[in-house]
Amino acid sequence: MDLIIDKSVGLRGTVKIPPNKSHSFRALLMAGLAEGTSKIYGPAISNDWMLGTEALEMFGASVEPHANDLWEVVGTNGKLTVPEDVLNCGNSGIILRFFTALAACCEGHTVLTGDESLRHIRPMQPLIDAINQLGACGVCTKGDGHAPVVVRGPLGGGKTEIDGADSQHVSALLIAAALSDAQTEIIVKNPGEKPWINVTLGWLEHCGVKVTNENYERYTIKGGGRWGGFEYAVPLDWSAALYPIVAALITPDSEVRIPGMNLDDTQGDKAVLDILREMGGDIEIQDDGVIVARSSKLVGHEIDCNDFIDQLPLLAVVGTAASGNTKLVNAAIARGKECDRITATAEAISAMGGGIGENPDGLIIHNSQLHGARLSSYHDHRMVMSMSVAALTADGQTVIHNAGCVKKTFAHFPEQMIGLGFEMRKT
Repeated sequence: MDLIIDKSVGLRGTVKIPPNKSHSFRALLMAGLAEGTSKIYGPAISNDWMLGTEALEMFGASVEPHANDLWEVVGTNGKLTVPEDVLNCGNSGIILRFFTALAACCEGHTVLTGDESLRHIRPMQPLIDAINQLGACGVCTKGDGHAPVVVRGPLGGGKTEIDGADSQHVSALLIAAALSDAQTEIIVKNPGEKPWINVTLGWLEHCGVKVTNENYERYTIKGGGRWGGFEYAVPLDWSAALYPIVAALITPDSEVRIPGMNLDDTQGDKAVLDILREMGGDIEIQDDGVIVARSSKLVGHEIDCNDFIDQLPLLAVVGTAASGNTKLVNAAIARGKECDRITATAEAISAMGGGIGENPDGLIIHNSQLHGARLSSYHDHRMVMSMSVAALTADGQTVIHNAGCVKKTFAHFPEQMIGLGFEMRKT
């Protein structure tokens, strides 16, 4: 699928935001490790979700869809079986990291691999080194710190160290350590993406796992964690909500409504609302919880992106529309996502005539009048959505090739945006 977008004004309407992927996946995983049956209502269904259900069943759980967006999971009570085949993680870093750690809880060898992004961009060595220190055995088959990986358990507890720049490594290890028979102490160097650690810690607490957290630098997990089945309704995705919000802010004569968002949720991306307000964004939170975003005059800021790293491409788009300069910092981990998002964002905005400079850990963006361009999707859903928003202010037509990857987190993004008045069509 290609997306063709023309300059747009006067966005109006209400957007139906999809469920959050991170909560969905943690609910699925914790249900698969529970005793008995769990019910998950309204998860984010995507290719990643389906691969996650297949992986969980390979470890011994049972996952069954029902009507009205209900999924039932019969768990393993923490007793995982060794998969009979290679586990294909597709394009999902969360599946690769979390199931690598869970594979260390099995007394047998598990092989995990994925697409080109997982095999060449997503680092695995920090997690492999950490589980090896706990008595399991893991190896990256090519010796380059990436998938494919082979892992053999069991995880024995004890003390380990891990680089925490990518929170998925730490989250995966926390969950796996909960299943270990012995207490585990995890020392984290360079802790980052802390809101996503909070999501994981919240789930462990919800399931009764005892974890102490000392400034995200030292965790103690009692081990022997077992929990019963549960019911859970997945909240809406703050990441997805930000694209129509920013679209309204940067286009003239626009007002967009976003209902159903949970302001008490632990998702880190909700903090971007405050950043946008500091930049001059007219964003109202009404008494009924509806968020209303309106056309605004924005002013450039320096923004530490580490707590909402996925929004670096979108914040760069905001920078082109803001007066002065915008500097995005503390975002080096963005180079290890579906693509190198720092370089990809710089390339895309440069192709649209924007003034942008690349630093090792971020970007400097200058207020710019963009023009249309032919862009790659970089096989990255967040690049597609961010550059679609950028195209709204660009003179001429923008084409984003191979944009089908947007389904990873916002399956109906084109339809929802067209409903607001985006001059967009699919081919």
